[in-house]
Amino acid sequence: MNILIVEDEFLIALDLQMQLEQLQHSVLGPVKDFATCREVVTQTRPDLAFMDLRLANGDSGEEVAQWLLAEHNIRCVFMSGNLDDLTQQRLSALEPVAMLGKPTFPHLIAAAIEDFSRA
Repeated sequence: MNILIVEDEFLIALDLQMQLEQLQHSVLGPVKDFATCREVVTQTRPDLAFMDLRLANGDSGEEVAQWLLAEHNIRCVFMSGNLDDLTQQRLSALEPVAMLGKPTFPHLIAAAIEDFSRA
């Protein structure tokens, strides 16, 4: 599966990339902002995206996820340290595959991908 990482923290993105590659997935990115995400998505079509909520340049992961879903029918796994109840309710409109707190664990990443594959 082709998985896009949208994360502006280099070490978090690198760790996630290694975990996804260990699960035998192809990683696109990581990208750190909306503009770079658009470039990658126009060149290569991801099956799924792992999305941080706060991105570089003041960009919103929620807005990027909304664009991915509306324009390309690409769903997201949201990853954030700020997944309070209100945020989760708001994000539910974007049909998330999962919402994972940071830091997350490999078994939760694998479970989110497995759930997506079954859907």
